[in-house]
Amino acid sequence: MSQSIHETLQQLEQLHVQFLLDRLQGEGLAATIEREASAFYAWGDSATVSSVIDADKLKQHISRLVKTIPFTGELRSIVVKAVITAVESDLNDSANLKTMVPKKEYDKAITHYATFEKVRVDIVRLILESPIYSELISDVLYHGIKDYVLKENPLTKNVPGVSSLMKLGAKGLNKAMPKLEETAESTIKKFINANLRSSVDLSERILNNALSENNIRTIADHFWSTLSEKQFSRAKKYVEEDKINDTAQLVEDFWFEIREAEYLHNMIHQIVDYIFNHFGERTVSGLFNSLGYDQPFVVPELQKMLPDLLQREAVQELLKQRIRANLRDFYSSPDVQALTQG
Repeated sequence: MSQSIHETLQQLEQLHVQFLLDRLQGEGLAATIEREASAFYAWGDSATVSSVIDADKLKQHISRLVKTIPFTGELRSIVVKAVITAVESDLNDSANLKTMVPKKEYDKAITHYATFEKVRVDIVRLILESPIYSELISDVLYHGIKDYVLKENPLTKNVPGVSSLMKLGAKGLNKAMPKLEETAESTIKKFINANLRSSVDLSERILNNALSENNIRTIADHFWSTLSEKQFSRAKKYVEEDKINDTAQLVEDFWFEIREAEYLHNMIHQIVDYIFNHFGERTVSGLFNSLGYDQPFVVPELQKMLPDLLQREAVQELLKQRIRANLRDFYSSPDVQALTQG
């Protein structure tokens, strides 16, 4: 290759680099966005979702990412610091629930969720059938009976000195027969447990009645009147960095376990199948338009956001490097070299 041809190729490379850079700045950028968006939507008028993305490949990619996407200690630290920053922000000194959510919207949400009666009934039953609740209600009933016998029954309340006498007698009996009270407690609790089903059923009926739609709205109104004007800054006393960090660690451990679960990946596959069954034959542009991302919305938004990003010195430097590197590969490629030598 002669020296003059080599110099010409170098000049062409520089002109080409500058040409592409000009298209990413100022008025050139606005025109580029308009042109490329128009081309994308024109192409999308005939390209379907299924022709662009393969459903099986998409399932594979999502499952792989779910299993392998990193959750590092550094990321956890950033999340913890972000939460602490948000909680300790001075903005919380003047912010409260009322400033975030209008009462009208709050009432609409409560009214909506209050209609889920079957869910409430099932949750109440699930809680009340727990062994923990059975143990709790047994203790409550036992101590209620014991306190009534020693303090509240008519004999001890109306006859002077009887209460003290009963307590004294109980102490004496405990000394004479140390296991008497323990045996009595066990016997009473066995009786309570044997008849616990009726107590649980009664609790269930009371709770379901207390959690009726009307009562839920009443409780929500009380919650609003009590807490809606309290500043978010009150949360500071409940939040400690080590506790948030421990919580983040628990979330990480939980995620590492669940992301290997067959159920999760089967569910991902079903969701992808649903999307492709319903939208696979839709055109790309038609889908974007139906979602609200039509060309008249997308182009102005990109024209607002991209100029600031692309005018940053660091970004411009990266663009210059990558454009120059790719064009240099082109101008020094065998095909170009052969063309100039021919």
